[in-house]
Amino acid sequence: MKSLIKQVAKLIQEGWRPYDAQPKPEVYERLACPNVQAKPHKRPYWFVRGDIFCCIACERACSLVRPSGFPPLLPINYPQMSEPFQLSPQEMVARRHTLRVDEAAYCLNISERHVYTMIYEGKLAALRDKPVRVRASDVAAAMEDFDE
Repeated sequence: MKSLIKQVAKLIQEGWRPYDAQPKPEVYERLACPNVQAKPHKRPYWFVRGDIFCCIACERACSLVRPSGFPPLLPINYPQMSEPFQLSPQEMVARRHTLRVDEAAYCLNISERHVYTMIYEGKLAALRDKPVRVRASDVAAAMEDFDE
């Protein structure tokens, strides 16, 4: 199992991506794949890069160039990731007077919802309604008092 994980990590690092569709059965017949013939219920692991398909289900590691019998690839929709902050939490509270809720959450390593709870409880003072801003000095003090 460890070698399979290492193999998958290496393929992804080299620019391969998982092929989510299942090839038609004739692909395995053409390959005379012993793995699929022995275990027809087990789905092989295919990866694709450009027009090359690679199977890592067994030690044969079959590779095919522009094969027939493979449904077209669909785009992968990765979840949207917000831009990472360029400053460390310490730099952020030192350089700014006010922070947005997401920045305060980043500095305190808590959720944005928890920042709103801290505002409601009076631990942080909201300076504006929309968009909500808090004092960087209050966040710095909370960073010092935070118990984990």
